[in-house]
Parts: sequence; structure tokens; C-alpha cells
Amino acid sequence: MTTLTGMNASVRMAKAQLSALIERAAAGEEVVITSAGRPKARLVGLGPAQVPYRVHRRLLSTKTRNPFPPAEQIIREDRDSRD
Repeated sequence: MTTLTGMNASVRMAKAQLSALIERAAAGEEVVITSAGRPKARLVGLGPAQVPYRVHRRLLSTKTRNPFPPAEQIIREDRDSRD
């Protein structure tokens, strides 16, 4: 995403137009918030939102057979083989 030219906004204007400034920042424009003519904060967009991870409940509900024997069986076989 390319950054558009930035703009300056006073604190008073930022309070009154916050939603519009957020939309401009989300579109890639950098907004610098000033107080008494001095830069105090920078408002920038976060970029594209990540898709949240979704759990596939049907796959969780199906029982899968573990291809490995249980730990108790492995230990028992190991002990028996030592005798």
C-alpha cells in the first residue's frame, strides 16, 4: 500500500472530525495531530486486517485413531523385554 500525502490536523479539528481522520488513515494517508502548531501524534492505518482463525467443529468432533500405542503399553513392553 502506498502512502498518500499526509495532512496536519489540530487537536480541536481531530476531536471534531475523528471518524473522518480514521478513515483517511485507513486509506493510507498519514495524519499528524498538532497542538499549538507542534506535532504531537501521528495517525496511521494498520494495513489489511488479518482473517481470524476459525475452528472447524465437525473435524474436531470426529474421532481419529492414534497410530501410536499408548505410553503405558510402550513402558510395559520395554520392562518386559528387559527380563
